[in-house]
Amino acid sequence: MISFTKWTTVEVVLQIPPAFPVCTYNLTPIEQLQARVDYKEYSTDVVGVVSVISHVSSLRTRGRQAEVMKRTVTISNARDTGPTVDVVLWGERATAFPAEQIHRDSRSSPQIIVFVGTLVRSYADNMSLSGGSSCKWYINAPLPEVNALRASAETNHNPVIWDQGKAAAESTVIAVPEHKKLKDIKYLHPFENKKKEWLVVVKILKIDRSWWYNACKKCLRTTKPHGDTYKCTNNSCDSIGSPTPRYKISLTAEDDTDTAEFIFFGRMAQRLIKKNVDTLISTNPPGFIPREITDLLEKSFEWNVSFTESTIIYGSVSFQVNAINAEMEGGNMLPTTPSSQPSSTIL
Repeated sequence: MISFTKWTTVEVVLQIPPAFPVCTYNLTPIEQLQARVDYKEYSTDVVGVVSVISHVSSLRTRGRQAEVMKRTVTISNARDTGPTVDVVLWGERATAFPAEQIHRDSRSSPQIIVFVGTLVRSYADNMSLSGGSSCKWYINAPLPEVNALRASAETNHNPVIWDQGKAAAESTVIAVPEHKKLKDIKYLHPFENKKKEWLVVVKILKIDRSWWYNACKKCLRTTKPHGDTYKCTNNSCDSIGSPTPRYKISLTAEDDTDTAEFIFFGRMAQRLIKKNVDTLISTNPPGFIPREITDLLEKSFEWNVSFTESTIIYGSVSFQVNAINAEMEGGNMLPTTPSSQPSSTIL
C-alpha cells in the first residue's frame, strides 16, 4: 500500500522498466489474521483455496440510505482441519468478481486466489476480510506461494460450492431510519435503543476545542505517553508504539425542539471538514481550532445518528454521526456524496 501525504511528489515514468513487477503482495497467514483486526495502517494480503462463493446480494449497512452490493468468498489454507476466512467484497468489487468462471474451473482443479488490499474486520465475534475499492485479486497466478498451496490442495480437492443460504441471509435490508426531533430521541433509554438509528436535521451552535487525538493504530482508542512512545488505554489491546492522529470533533447542535451533543470520528469527520487531519494539524498551532472547522457554525445538516458507546456506558447523552446525508441551504437540501470503502493504492 502507498500512503500519499501533502509532501508526496509523483513523477510520471513514460518507459516502464522490463523488470517492473506485475503484482506485489505481502501475505499474512490465515492463522495470524486475528492480530490485524481493525488494523488500518496497512492493508492485508492473503492467499487461499476457494471453497465457497455466495451470489451477489444487496443490503443496507449502518449509516447508508442506499443499498450496497455484497459477495462473500470463503478461502482456506487447503488443510481439512485448517482455518477458513470469509473475504467480503463490496460494491463494484462484488459484481466484478468472476464467480461463475471460478466455480466452473474448480470442477477440474483447485482455484487459488491472492487477495490484496483488504482490511481485517470483526463483527459479532466473526472475523472476515473486507474488500472495498482498493481490493484486487490474482487468480491462479504463477507465484511460489500459489504453486505450493496447489500442491497441497490437489490431493483432496473438492469443487467450489455456491452458498445459497448465505446470499439469502445477507439480502436482509435494515429498516430505513425515521426522521425524528431531538426531544423524541434524546431522552430514550440508550441501552434499549443502542442499535437504532435516526435522521435529524440540526444547526451547529458550538464546537469543542479538542478536535483530534492520538489514536492507537490497532483499535483506534486513545493512547497515552509511555516512556518515549505511546500505550493504548484499551485494556483489551495494550498496544505500545507510535500513535496515529485521528479526528474526534464534538459539537452542539439544535433543532426547533432541543439541543444535543454530536460526535464525528475519523473518516466521517473528514467528510464534514473536507480535509484530512494531518493537513490541519500541520497548518495550525496547538490548541487552535482551524477555520475549516469553525466555518461549520450556524450551518444546518441532515445526519444519520445513533447513541454513542459512552452514552450507553456512562449515561452522558451524545450521538455519533454515522452518515452525512445533506447540507441544508436556504431551506433546500443539498445531498452529499455517499461515503465509500476505505481505499489505497496497490501496485
